Amino acid sequence: MRNISYNDSLIYTFRGDIVCMLKELLKYMVIGVIAGIASYSLLSQDSVSIKVSEPNNTKEFDANNSYNYIYNGVKNSVVTIKTDIGRGSGVIVTNQGHVVTNEHVIKGAKKVVIITSDNQTHNAKIVGVDTITDIALLNSAYKGKAITFSDSSNVKIGDIVLAIGNPFGVGQTLTQGIISRTNSGHITENPLDEFLQSDAAINPGNSGGAMVDLNGNLVGINTMNVSIGGGSDGIGLAVPSNLVKKITKQLIKYGRVVRGYVGMSAYDTIDGIMITKVLENGPAFKSGLRPRDIIVSINETKIMDIKEVVKIVASLEVDQKVVLTYKRDNQLKSTTIKVSAMPQSHKSIQR
Repeated sequence: MRNISYNDSLIYTFRGDIVCMLKELLKYMVIGVIAGIASYSLLSQDSVSIKVSEPNNTKEFDANNSYNYIYNGVKNSVVTIKTDIGRGSGVIVTNQGHVVTNEHVIKGAKKVVIITSDNQTHNAKIVGVDTITDIALLNSAYKGKAITFSDSSNVKIGDIVLAIGNPFGVGQTLTQGIISRTNSGHITENPLDEFLQSDAAINPGNSGGAMVDLNGNLVGINTMNVSIGGGSDGIGLAVPSNLVKKITKQLIKYGRVVRGYVGMSAYDTIDGIMITKVLENGPAFKSGLRPRDIIVSINETKIMDIKEVVKIVASLEVDQKVVLTYKRDNQLKSTTIKVSAMPQSHKSIQR
């Protein structure tokens, strides 16, 4: 049995004190770590409340999340057209109360009124119609907000567009789509047809309403949709704004549209566009053109088919002179034609 000396006793006591101190220190370290973790956890948590995002009224936010700002900027320029035989839509285009719609919306109507976005009703009169492009111009005492026209020649396939109108009489609506095709003519047999095609929903009642870009500017007047069952199948057609503007100016000035006319007919052959008939004493006749001549170009624009001839001639001003290049007996010749006004008897086919 070992004898414990006084010195040994001091060592054991000292060691015991150190152990106790280390235990106490470890305990407080553990408590400190736990407290630190708990504090960090509490500080990193949100306060107990329902988080509501603040409304952002900037255009940048709306452009990425909603088209409402476009609708608010355009809705007062789009009206409902109501007649004694039906209804459609229309667009205010001047500060003098002129409203553009489709000719088929008001065709045969004895009474026409416009209904604004805030449900005001105003009588309207028909200024003029253009059956060929299905455009009609109305006028009323209501001087609303005229829409801003965009240059439709700059519209590209893939551009986002919005259609605004009153389908089925349910009230003003907004639909969205993209441009599927530009210069989409030849949908009907009318060679002067020219459309912007989109998949924005266009239903009965949308006719005459606005197709706008993301700046809220007019790119076209919604006219019809191509459908098997009569619904919106993704092929909506709008008359381009540049053509609408041109038609509108003529309707305001003359009450009708005056188109160029040269007094001849032609058709496509394997040899080219052959003239088949020349009206005696008409512009083409006076210029020396005769049946069986082959049209090569008009004003140095090479002609590929007869529909191009019709569109170019119809776009010319009355009394304007054009140079037509043609072949006769395999010889290339040129002549100058003075354009006259197209007779009013020329009509488009039924849409």
